[in-house]
Amino acid sequence: MLLAAAGGPSPAAAAPTMTGPCAEALAYERTAASDTLAAQQRYDSAVAGLTANQRCRDSQVHLVNEAYLLSMRAPAEHDLKIGNWRQDLTRANMLLLQCTNWPGLKGTKAGIDCDTQRRYNTQMAKTMDGVDHPPATPSPAPGQGYRSPTPVPSGYRASPPPPPQLSQPVTPNPSPTPRH
Repeated sequence: MLLAAAGGPSPAAAAPTMTGPCAEALAYERTAASDTLAAQQRYDSAVAGLTANQRCRDSQVHLVNEAYLLSMRAPAEHDLKIGNWRQDLTRANMLLLQCTNWPGLKGTKAGIDCDTQRRYNTQMAKTMDGVDHPPATPSPAPGQGYRSPTPVPSGYRASPPPPPQLSQPVTPNPSPTPRH
């Protein structure tokens, strides 16, 4: 279940001047955002990206890469039932909020994309919490059987609607000033 990557903004192309660990982290981010990969591959890419990002010395790019990589790692952790996906989303959302208000990003497409990803993360957390803690089925009153409010054909098991299709995050230009 990769909500953050499916159907939303896609990562921006790396600027020609972005090289080294910052570009490496971005490449891993793109892989981690792929909804066609298995959860283990998405997780491994997010972890490798976070490791590469530790060496990224551009503070703006570092912040944004970490926010998006944590946003990608969380659903993979959830699917694999490892790690702490809630903690990852909490940290990612904190960083995305910083990105939204970062001088040079505030009010730009990159800053707006950070806010969009933060909203996707909030929705994703609700969806994953629903999977982890489905609502309790009401108990029938004594002497009465439970009746579904809507008839379900025999042999059909009702399932929740599919999650919304969201897109891949956008990583801003590494320049601290917006492009015009």
